[in-house]
Amino acid sequence: MRGIDLEEKLFLNRFGRRFTTGLIVSISFLLVYTIIGLLDAWPSGVTYEEGVYGWCESFSSGLILEPVNTLTNLAFVVVGLAILDRTDRQKNSNLNGFTKGGVIPVVYAGAVIAIGLGSFAMHGTRTYLGSFLDWGGMLIFILFPVLYRLREYIGWSDEIFVRNHILLSIMILAIEFYRNSDDIIGIGEGLRRFGFFTDFVWAECIGLWMIFELRIYLERTSYGSGERVFILSAAPITLALLTFSSSFPWTLVALCATFVIFSILVNEVTPPSIYRPTQKWFVMGTSSFIIGMLIWPFGKADSEFCVPDSIFQIHGLWHILCAFATWCFYLHFVSERTRGSSESE
Repeated sequence: MRGIDLEEKLFLNRFGRRFTTGLIVSISFLLVYTIIGLLDAWPSGVTYEEGVYGWCESFSSGLILEPVNTLTNLAFVVVGLAILDRTDRQKNSNLNGFTKGGVIPVVYAGAVIAIGLGSFAMHGTRTYLGSFLDWGGMLIFILFPVLYRLREYIGWSDEIFVRNHILLSIMILAIEFYRNSDDIIGIGEGLRRFGFFTDFVWAECIGLWMIFELRIYLERTSYGSGERVFILSAAPITLALLTFSSSFPWTLVALCATFVIFSILVNEVTPPSIYRPTQKWFVMGTSSFIIGMLIWPFGKADSEFCVPDSIFQIHGLWHILCAFATWCFYLHFVSERTRGSSESE
């Protein structure tokens, strides 16, 4: 027992408790995934038809249906663990919410890992449960930057921010689970008339995050109120027009309308006093995400660029680009200096 305790202490001294916990959770998920696969216990409902490859890659036999599209999701896990490791090693300060040594970077890293493991389950099994886990991780993540910025506008404490993130995540995931309950567990009729739900929430959160970020930046410019509203609304509307697709065309109109309304409201609020030594990480993260969104349609089975048996899959590249974006956004948040911090000048 003493030998085990010594090894545990050496491991923790090398990596830290946050990293170790994240690693254990990730490995545990993969072990559960493997056991369910070996027992052939995944729910019978699947998101594909025989011979139809939605994300281009040919199906393989065994535990992982789409090897490349599945394994590339581990890039998110690597990013999340890197964030936890860096948080364990950093010297705590009051520069911003990420440098205080509190729970905020842990929540962010956990959300990044959730994207990877959820998408791993979706591409590995192509079941409705896997699809739910995929969307669940994405929605948990995208809620983070919106609520983190709202925290700074309103003045939430770290505890209130975490509580609200958990409550809102549970609410949205509950709606999504019930909406697809008949497919996921074979119970209930679901809410199929709300088929736009996940896409709309995802796009809405991205747009609102952009508006919050731009408002902070524009405070230090000489633009007038009307010009600020135009810039605040034009950025998310342009992104939506370039990348948003839905079987419900009116949702694009609704998105654009809400972006204009949010821009008008946020423009009237004094943004938090945040000093940013550089904008490069936000620009790099946003660029990586936009490039990923632009190539995303070419990774589908009906694309002329689809090569089902190739080891290079465009959808797999989309995963890597998005994982890189989450790392850039972390560096963006951790580099900020909030009002009152000792190194804000």
